[in-house]
Amino acid sequence: MFVKPDNWSDLNLDEKIQVRLDHWVSVDGIEFESPEAEAKYRERIQLFRDAVEMKNTSRVPSVPSVGEYALKRAGLTEHDMLYNPDVTVQPMIDFTREFDPDSTLLYLPVSGRVLDLLDYRLYAWAGHGLKEDKPYQMIEGEYMMSDEYPELLRDPSGFFLQTYLPRICGTLAPLAKMPNLPLIQEIILGWIVLPFSMPDVQEMLNKLIEAGNVASQYITSTMKAVRELKAMGFPSMGGGAFCKAPFDQIGDTMRGTRGIFMDMYRQPDNVLAACERMLEISLHDSIKSCDSMGAAFAMFPLHKGADGFMSREQFEKFYWPGLKKFMEGLNEEGIIPVLFAEGGYNDRLETIADYPKGRSIWYFDQTDMRCAKEILGDVACIQGNVPSSMMQTASVDRLKAYCEELLEIFADDGGFILANGCNIDKTTDEHVRTMIEVVRQQ
Repeated sequence: MFVKPDNWSDLNLDEKIQVRLDHWVSVDGIEFESPEAEAKYRERIQLFRDAVEMKNTSRVPSVPSVGEYALKRAGLTEHDMLYNPDVTVQPMIDFTREFDPDSTLLYLPVSGRVLDLLDYRLYAWAGHGLKEDKPYQMIEGEYMMSDEYPELLRDPSGFFLQTYLPRICGTLAPLAKMPNLPLIQEIILGWIVLPFSMPDVQEMLNKLIEAGNVASQYITSTMKAVRELKAMGFPSMGGGAFCKAPFDQIGDTMRGTRGIFMDMYRQPDNVLAACERMLEISLHDSIKSCDSMGAAFAMFPLHKGADGFMSREQFEKFYWPGLKKFMEGLNEEGIIPVLFAEGGYNDRLETIADYPKGRSIWYFDQTDMRCAKEILGDVACIQGNVPSSMMQTASVDRLKAYCEELLEIFADDGGFILANGCNIDKTTDEHVRTMIEVVRQQ
């Protein structure tokens, strides 16, 4: 947990970031398994801090996102990962010890049992619509109708509780029966609690309790693994909050891709108003999450802002303003956003470069890294962009050459973290070792 110092309100934004980073690199409370593990941990986490602060480092840190490969290498199926999460922990720990990367390679999928208990409808997964060896797939749809913006804007919490959640989780359908609670102080009136007497509501609550217990066990196992990996000498670059750009919050799982892009033309004012409303709620919760996790970073997977999804003018009107305000709000609390720009952001670089230096990390997937360095290199730490397809299909020599080219691009000024574009489930040990070792040969 991050505890703000007494003089927190007197610190400026950059000072708050420094305090968060100081807490992140601290080894207090870590019981290292050996002096050598502690020395490695201190060296590695300083490499990451120097990169984040855009300083020259002794070498570039590397973060290969091996994802499910480490687990499938151990003989696990997608179904194993989802329905017996405890079996995923030891293979990840063993894999990390064997390959000796710069950071934890922890990949722990969600609990399939929790998804089943909720009757979750946004995805299909192994054992639930897919074969046991298939990764989960999103089910695109409109889970908020085009005429429901006024309801969302009037009462976001009520809309999510009574309308949205019952649509995406079959188990939560009885929530539609729950009353609004503006007069909760008058709980003496029996009608407020009357829904809790209904059998379907009681069944829902029992399933939520069971799902909560399963999730608690899963989180406990995850945190134990994080502590063990730290004790072995591996820091984590993970964020304390999983965030979305306000536009993605509306477009991903509420209006859906087709819906949100139609809305940009048919009701742009409602789209902008909804983005602003989502920002207010999400920013507050994200800060709380980072505080509770003691984190200095918040992760953003960016979806619908990529090149090809909208024009640059639309990006600057609908996408960037809400995202930028979100970033600024996190910065005000000393938190650095990590912006995973999925797809290409080549046409966005000039726009996103309009941001203060050292207050963000841009993690690029398919963006031209020479252009990123030229336009954004004086503004933010840059991470990426080894193609994950190359980790599966290219020769080891081709992969090494690509990594070396990236290292050459960023050799002079620091502020770079080598990483591949997304988690992968197919590669080879030699490819993983190449990504880890190439930075140590510079």
